[in-house]
Amino acid sequence: MIKVSVMYPNTPGARLNHEYYCDSHMPMVKARMGDACKSY
Repeated sequence: MIKVSVMYPNTPGARLNHEYYCDSHMPMVKARMGDACKSY
């Protein structure tokens, strides 16, 4: 199993945009990991 942790700087009032993250960043991870990435 491969586990990836993503860390961002702690900025007051900042929020993670989960939809943007899943739509923009996870396809890049999937492209690089290929079939090893079963889901996200």
